[in-house]
Amino acid sequence: MARRLLLHVTLLALGFAGLRLAVVPAEVCPVVTAAQVSHAADEAAAWIVRNMRDDGRYLYGYDRDGDEISAQYNGTRHAGVTMSLYQYAAAAGRPEVVAHADRGLAFMLERLTMGAGWEAWRPPGEDVQLGANALLVAALVMRRNATSDPAYDEAMRSVGRFLLAQQQPDGRMYALWDEDTGEAVPVSGKFATGEAAWALALLEGEFPGEGWGEAALPTLDYLALHRDRDEGNLTRMPDHWAAYALAEVGPAGLDGVRRAYARQLAGYFGIRLRFEAQRRGTGINLWLRWVPGTPAGVGTAGEGIAALWRLARAEPGLADLLPNVEERLACFAGMMVSRQATAADAAGYPRPGLVQGAWFYRGYVQMDDVQHVLSGLLAARPMLEQREVAG
Repeated sequence: MARRLLLHVTLLALGFAGLRLAVVPAEVCPVVTAAQVSHAADEAAAWIVRNMRDDGRYLYGYDRDGDEISAQYNGTRHAGVTMSLYQYAAAAGRPEVVAHADRGLAFMLERLTMGAGWEAWRPPGEDVQLGANALLVAALVMRRNATSDPAYDEAMRSVGRFLLAQQQPDGRMYALWDEDTGEAVPVSGKFATGEAAWALALLEGEFPGEGWGEAALPTLDYLALHRDRDEGNLTRMPDHWAAYALAEVGPAGLDGVRRAYARQLAGYFGIRLRFEAQRRGTGINLWLRWVPGTPAGVGTAGEGIAALWRLARAEPGLADLLPNVEERLACFAGMMVSRQATAADAAGYPRPGLVQGAWFYRGYVQMDDVQHVLSGLLAARPMLEQREVAG
């Protein structure tokens, strides 16, 4: 009897061990301090600035193993990187970085096209796009936060009016504008609608009472209720820009629909980061979880969960999310600090300056990889600082 019981217990233990190894691998969340996160952000911003071109563009992509620089470029990503540099200048107290971000800003402002009461940026070789202009607005707002300089207030409003020109009565946003016909093109952009909702919410913060916040709300409702069906998404769109927008409108802009949407997004970002923490990229784990995800993908999940952390701290109806959200945000910070290329890592490559401070996916880094992780780390640092103060 005892031998049979021992056999059953042994088989049960082996079964649990196999389940843990093969189906639910253990998570690895390195513990990091706020100071370590700050250092990682410094290194990331230095990578962006160090590799800027003379005309204000950024390094788009680099393959460290083949020592190849990508010849591609993308206007929306340019605007996003510029925005993240201004975020860094404000959050890290580094005003000297503003001059570098201003070069990226000039690349956009020198290429504005005029419309019926608005202006919009047309990136070289691309169409006039909603997403690129929404992130241009965000960059201008972040610059104002970093400098208190009102020099670009009218530019903010003017590009903001372009966003409104793309908005439809149900809150949907058209992603393109046709210069030949002078009309919005009825197509959707993957993240453009969320970017526009955030930009409008940001404009309300800078210019309260002008109607920008009221315009943001129907687009948030469209994202919450209709976007996935209308645009043919099989699952809920994991939109970190929508999370930014929800955090920006804050408790005063929440209702049952938007509060439920915040919960749904928190669930997605939490699962995404939990899955990421289970990735090793070696042995049987490689077959079960594949290699660690793209830095941009992990970074957007970090940005999204950080935005919802800010919202949940301010909104009592979401306060129950805080323990899990904080755990995931801390895990994100630990993972990405540990994955950043250090000076020692970079020394083994032909051009160390293109490697140090960046995050790579299978040997390749793209500008938005660094942008999203940098923004996510900047947003995670206040939570880590609070934890450290609390002991």
